[in-house]
Amino acid sequence: MPPSHTIWIEPQRDESAEALLTRELGVHPLTARLLVNRDIRDPDAAYPYLNPNLGNLHDPLLLPDMDKASHRLADAIKNHERIFVHGDYDADGVTSTALYVRAIEALGGDVIYRVPHRKKHGYDIKDDAVQYAYEKQARLILTTDCGIQAVKTVDFANQMGIPVIITDHHEPGPNLPKAHAVVNPHRHDSTYPFSSLAGVGVAFKTMQAVVRLMRPELERRFLDRYLELAALGTIADVMPLTGENRVIARFGLDTMRQTKLLGLSTLVHGINLDPNKPITPQTVSFQVAPKINAIGRLDAAELALELLLTRERPRAEELVAKLVETTEERRTVEAQILAEAEEQVKGMDLSTRKVIVLAAPGWHTGVVGIVAQRIRERHWRPAIVLCLDEATGTGKGSARSIDGFDLHAGLVACGEHLDTFGGHKAAAGLSLATANLPAFDAALNAYAATVLTDDDLVPREKHDGWIDPSEITPEAMEEWSWLAPYGMENPRPRFASRKLCVRGVGRMGAEQQHLQLRVGTGQGIRRCVGWRLASLADNLAVGQSVDLLYDAKLNHFNGTTSVELEIKACLACGDDGVDTVVPDDVLDEQADVDVA
Repeated sequence: MPPSHTIWIEPQRDESAEALLTRELGVHPLTARLLVNRDIRDPDAAYPYLNPNLGNLHDPLLLPDMDKASHRLADAIKNHERIFVHGDYDADGVTSTALYVRAIEALGGDVIYRVPHRKKHGYDIKDDAVQYAYEKQARLILTTDCGIQAVKTVDFANQMGIPVIITDHHEPGPNLPKAHAVVNPHRHDSTYPFSSLAGVGVAFKTMQAVVRLMRPELERRFLDRYLELAALGTIADVMPLTGENRVIARFGLDTMRQTKLLGLSTLVHGINLDPNKPITPQTVSFQVAPKINAIGRLDAAELALELLLTRERPRAEELVAKLVETTEERRTVEAQILAEAEEQVKGMDLSTRKVIVLAAPGWHTGVVGIVAQRIRERHWRPAIVLCLDEATGTGKGSARSIDGFDLHAGLVACGEHLDTFGGHKAAAGLSLATANLPAFDAALNAYAATVLTDDDLVPREKHDGWIDPSEITPEAMEEWSWLAPYGMENPRPRFASRKLCVRGVGRMGAEQQHLQLRVGTGQGIRRCVGWRLASLADNLAVGQSVDLLYDAKLNHFNGTTSVELEIKACLACGDDGVDTVVPDDVLDEQADVDVA
């Protein structure tokens, strides 16, 4: 069964640090509280956080092997050696491949490229890709968002006489491939100040170093031109929007609405984004990135790559239509697999297992990652969903984890039962012989039992503190815009309030699907909305006390500005103090990490 409740977690307060920031920065006390909750306690550190600029980006040469990689790439471009770029089939891999191709061509280089087909080629660079590069007379192979585990394939490339430069952000194995250069912030010997770059972030830094060598006067123009691709891939891959990623997202999103990339512009307009609203990480995660990821799941990711490279409007419009159509198809396939997966879960005794492992023939390998995410959300356990191939006796799929369980470490511990695996602590891909599935399931659950406690299997919703809603003012919220863009590890401000008296309750929306609530605060009445939470109205009444978890937004109407609360959870307080109302989960469309 899904978890029956969620624990709301308030961070430990540091009131002295809050007071210091309030005094030194002249900000609202709640703004200071938000900064401290994001581990920013020093006024000197707060300034660049609140005022990010491109100068906050680290020197790309601090990345391991970047000096070797950038010089070899620069030489190849100058000498017109053919460069073969090999990416991945998700949005991170597609955007990073597009970035490399466009930047290398802009510098006068000779470049060919490929993103693999999920079913035909599988994840990562394989020997057949090296053979293709050889036949096309490539003199250098450049990987992006893949390659860190491709030890044997790199050996094959070396035998064929083609040097390889690996640029990746996934976890390395025990041995690095014997490539000319391996650029990865997760290398165990890396001293790079920020380890959470996406694959496209590593590509962005690599080409920045190449431009600095070849055309140093164009480095700033390069940054301005390619930040939007870096932002798109970073957000789509659900990377933390902290450090460099926050700078990349902030400035990349600013240019995306007026992008000069024909394909991206056509996509933005083709999915009918509101032209009066800025593009946010949520826009990318819920509307743009799923279109790019869908084509790589069910069809050929090369079509998404073509969209980001094309200079012909009719072709761009044709490709956008294909992406939208495929997204709808993906949703249908996902719903079918999810229903079948839930039937398997019903037959399990979840009290005896910490990890949910599901498998069936006929499930689409391109969609099982999303289904694993859904199962994880519904049951709050690490989830693995595999597609079984009865002809070959193998299974292939994806895994998603919860806080407190390092998925990659778990797969390493059970590696004897697997053929291949890769990824990181939150998401991974794997393959195995079907005959090994029971042993793998047992071993992984045994390992998880040593790591996860029963408390870990209760969802936790973090917020920024228990307050009275009247403390939130329009002036404070104007300051909160400085904390954007919001995303992974840089969440939108969220607060909680206890025992608010319900002053009005109702439904709204064309289908009456949304909750409308008015609650009493320390200084009057505050309006609340709960999107898709209208079912709660049946259990709420005027005069009742509720605990609310909510975001806040500014509502502009008839020339006045007021604070409105967006309800994320509502708990009605019974006479015995027991929470009696828990909203159903609402599963939104979202981009998810796509590892094989």
